[in-house]
Amino acid sequence: TAGTGLTLSTDTLSVDAAQTQITSVGTLADLTVTGEITANGGIALGDNDKATFGASDDLQIYHDGNDSYVDDAGTGILFLRGNSAVKIRKYTGEAMVDANADGSVVLYHNNSSKLTTSSTGIDVTGTAVTDGLTVDGDATFDTSTLKVDSTNNRVGIGTASPSSQLHIVG
Repeated sequence: TAGTGLTLSTDTLSVDAAQTQITSVGTLADLTVTGEITANGGIALGDNDKATFGASDDLQIYHDGNDSYVDDAGTGILFLRGNSAVKIRKYTGEAMVDANADGSVVLYHNNSSKLTTSSTGIDVTGTAVTDGLTVDGDATFDTSTLKVDSTNNRVGIGTASPSSQLHIVG
């Protein structure tokens, strides 16, 4: 269905760029457009149909019927960029990752912050399970339960300020 400005030949559909009255063109095997496409109602793609970008379809966005994908199938790196932050959320809005520009990165478990980076290191909420631990510098456990003073080679138990090689209070 068309108004003035639509021409259909054997294998070519031509549309006058100023045409605003086209309501339907039926089914096309291929469509090449020069210029910008505006789709105010959205673009519907079926399962396994891909929105592809780049000369070799390097970037692909699609749904396979079960899972959704953003694939960088070409050379180079996939960058996700945001001016103030990049946030990854569950479709319901539940926080998974917050990466804040010039600031912290926060990792969540079940919408609860578990690991946060800062200018001085990391903050872990909950229990950290490791295969080993190497501390380069002082270590304090529970404020004054156990203090390792690496500068003076002292260990304090029950004190945050050990005054001898092994200082036990209590």
